[in-house]
Amino acid sequence: MINSLLWKSTFLLALPLRAFAQEYDGGGLTGGIDDASQTGVTTETDIRQLTIDIVSTLLGYLALAAVTMIIIAGLYMIFGMGSETSRDTAKKIIMYVLIGLILILMAGAIVAFVQDIADVAQS
Repeated sequence: MINSLLWKSTFLLALPLRAFAQEYDGGGLTGGIDDASQTGVTTETDIRQLTIDIVSTLLGYLALAAVTMIIIAGLYMIFGMGSETSRDTAKKIIMYVLIGLILILMAGAIVAFVQDIADVAQS
């Protein structure tokens, strides 16, 4: 009985399922680009501005990761219950994260400076 039920369920799973796909019947590649540009995606983005935007976003995520690491170091210190090794490890984590945050802030300042130069050069 169980063997027969197992065989039938395996057979049912092997049957192909019907797929419902959408079909684009627009104006070809040009029509697709026109439709995409209406959604906010443009092809006229300057490569310098795109690079600056990507780097700025990446620096923001790195700053978020640094704050998360400071929280983890604090938890490490709390859960270490006064242990000398956990306190030293937490201090090292905080020291390295602060150095990283300083580098992130300096990189952000450089990006802002380059963006100002790019804006002056365009006008």
